[in-house]
Formats: sequence, structure tokens, C-alpha cells
Amino acid sequence: MQNCAQSLEWKRLADLPDAEGFAGMYAGVSNGALIVAGGANFPEKPLWEGGPKRWTDRVFVMPAGNPGWQDATPLPKPLGYGATASLPQGVLFIGGSNAGGAVADCYMLTYEAGQVSCREVAPLPTPLTGHSAVVMGGKVYVQGGSVAVGEQDAEARMWVYDPAADAWSEGEAMPCRGRFLHQMAVIGSTLYVLGGIGIVPGEDGRMVREMLTDAWSWNATTGWRRLEHLPHYCGAAPTPAPVINGCIYLLGGDDATIKGYTPANHPGFHNQSLCYNPGTNTWCDAGEIAVARAVLPCAEWSGMAVIVNGEQRPGKRSNQVWGAIM
Repeated sequence: MQNCAQSLEWKRLADLPDAEGFAGMYAGVSNGALIVAGGANFPEKPLWEGGPKRWTDRVFVMPAGNPGWQDATPLPKPLGYGATASLPQGVLFIGGSNAGGAVADCYMLTYEAGQVSCREVAPLPTPLTGHSAVVMGGKVYVQGGSVAVGEQDAEARMWVYDPAADAWSEGEAMPCRGRFLHQMAVIGSTLYVLGGIGIVPGEDGRMVREMLTDAWSWNATTGWRRLEHLPHYCGAAPTPAPVINGCIYLLGGDDATIKGYTPANHPGFHNQSLCYNPGTNTWCDAGEIAVARAVLPCAEWSGMAVIVNGEQRPGKRSNQVWGAIM
């Protein structure tokens, strides 16, 4: 695999004001302010020492031109592992999960007059967690995910949200394996679904992960089209994946090459990136990124693709925030 992509320049932003940091956060932009919220961590003791997983309702905002984070009014409930869409109306938080399981709840967060407000909007037609979303043509397209926590299922369905009508409709399902913790991107009137994790029955009858390398595009004219496979597995990378100079970048995530480790001695995720050129339907190595992270959001803000917190390794979060110059 050739290295044919441009080398990205990275800038470290202010750390999130939480000692542990979070995985599975929401992140988006409203009226020039970066809003991040939710997610989960192990604040009492590490996962490998039996620490309980805790979801958060905390909301943080970084207004344009302000280098620091401000606390905002918390979410109505602790949530994480959903999807985010930045719209003119605000930042849409879509589904996710908490200690009670997967949820269908959706909220619109808006930054105005120095404050973040939150209002409930139409819920998803089904609970979802581990899904991804993009904005295209003023509507939000949600693909994949699981209807239950615990990696018991993987969806191929697509849901479409019309903010003008505050209503969801069912789109065209993917003609392939369902998936979660996949990456999505949008260029013009075409959306892309890249990699992720599927589910298959294991030898003992329990569902086990299937690492996916297939890639797909969809638009209203052509429907779903199969693209060139990823050169290696990639899941849980920042999503929506940033588009830079017409190419889609998958920044880190889990490439499934680190095996045989426990959470206590896991060396951490890889810090390599991939680049997809839709004009040539080819992939290439995009080089090292600033930090190795998985299960985290990406938001375009102030000329950067901002990645927020995420897992350094299973059970271990980071409170760092980085931006790739676009």
C-alpha cells in the first residue's frame, strides 16, 4: 500500500476538564461553538480491577475564539455511544446507550447568547447504539448500530431525519452485513460507509465480532454501490470521518492487529491513518496521526477536524482534544 495522501498537521487543544476523559462522546458545532457531551469512563477504579462503567450527562462548550472549555447545563440523562449531526438548528444527539441499555432519544443542543440549550426532538424509530451519522442535503442519515448493548446484533438499516418536519423515515438498507462502530463520511450528494464490526454466531452459539473491511457509497440516484475494500480492518475511528481535499481520512481507531492482550497490559491502539480517494476508488496509507484513539467523535470546527477524548486502550480513556488542520 502506497503512501499517497498529504501529511496532516495536528494542533492540541485544551484538555477536557475531566481527569479520566470519556469514550463514546457526542461532538458537534452550533453557532461557531464546539459542543461535546456524554460518553462513559471508569472513574472509580480501572476496568481490569473491576471498576464499574459510568455514563455521564456532562456538557462542555468551547466558543469560537475561546481557547478553554466551559461547563454547560447537563443532558437530561447520562448518555454515550450515539451519533452526532451538526445542523443549522443546532447539534443533534442521536440515540446511544446508558446503564439501562440502548435508547432512541434524540436531543437538539443549541449555543446562543453564551448558553447551551437542550430540547428533545423526535426519537429514532428504534433504540440504537454504536451507529454513525452524516448530514447531506439538509437531512441526517443514520446507518447501522445495534438495537441492544452487548454486541448482540448489528443493523443494516438506514434512518433519515428531516429537521424541518422533526420526523424520521426509513431509508434504503445496506445490501450487506449490518455493522456498528463503523465510519461514515459525505461528499456532495453521496454518503460513504466504511469498515466497522459485524456479528456472527461463535462456536459456542454466542455472537462474536466479525471485523469488516468492505466499503460502500449511497446516493439517491444510484443507491448502494460497493467500493474498493479497505486495505486493512478499521473500526471505531473518529466519525464522521473528515474530508480533506476531496479525500476521506480514517484517523486511527482499531485495526484488530493487537491480539492476545488483556486490558491491563494492552499496548494501545495504532496511530496510523488511511485515505480514500473517491475519484479513483483507491486507498492509501495516510501516515501517523497525533495520537492513537478509538471510539470517539469527530467535528469540523475552526478549520480543523477535531477528535475528542476516546480510548487509548480498552478501559483506558484520554481527556485530550486534538485538531487536524483541514
